[in-house]
Amino acid sequence: MARGRALIVDDSSTARIILARLLERADISTKGVVSAEEAFTRLQNETFDIIFLDHLLPGMDGFQALEKLKSQSDTREIPVFMYTSQNAERYLQEAKARGAAGVIGKQVDREHLLKTIDAILTGTPEPEHSEALLRAVEEEPSGGMSPKTTSTRRITGRLATLEVAYEEADEEITHLRHALTDLHAQNEALLQQQRKSLRKLWAFTITTFVVVGGYFAWELGNTTEIVQNVNNQLVLIQEIMSGLVELVER
Repeated sequence: MARGRALIVDDSSTARIILARLLERADISTKGVVSAEEAFTRLQNETFDIIFLDHLLPGMDGFQALEKLKSQSDTREIPVFMYTSQNAERYLQEAKARGAAGVIGKQVDREHLLKTIDAILTGTPEPEHSEALLRAVEEEPSGGMSPKTTSTRRITGRLATLEVAYEEADEEITHLRHALTDLHAQNEALLQQQRKSLRKLWAFTITTFVVVGGYFAWELGNTTEIVQNVNNQLVLIQEIMSGLVELVER
């Protein structure tokens, strides 16, 4: 059984899949939706332990959705992380002011993200009060971190994202191979069936031609016999007529 449930709100299917894969490794089940409106509909019927919310969405944007989430009693306590492909630091202050637990980039460091989720699910420390927890997923200002460390964290996040994307692509390729194998087998079976049907049709056609040819030959034989009988009758009539003419002349 999963340790928790996460709702991913992002109109990019690729982003949803990559984050879902990361969360599945932490034994977190996920549901993905493409808009804030769809997210609120799902929240009416399902319970989630954490929400990842893209800041750019069709219809209601991420910040508007965040404000609504924090204004409703049944969703106010759910930790919400803004999930953005832009510079996370740029949106950090505004997101925190509106009640977000933090802001993460779509090239997030997987190890830090999983540590953050572990802390949220265990309940210690509280995400809205722990700066250590926020730093696990947020880019620190350049003055608080050396350029080398910042670069390393960004590279690590990108590598983690690429690793998940590669695994997803590999899995998709495997599924495609299986699908192609199944399709090839189905096509072979269909071709065999078509060949059998063509053989049967060919045999039926040949048989039909033989029967029809035999029938016409038989009919032709009967016609020849009838014509011969008619000719014989005509000859007989001609002989009778010749005899009558001779009698009249005498």
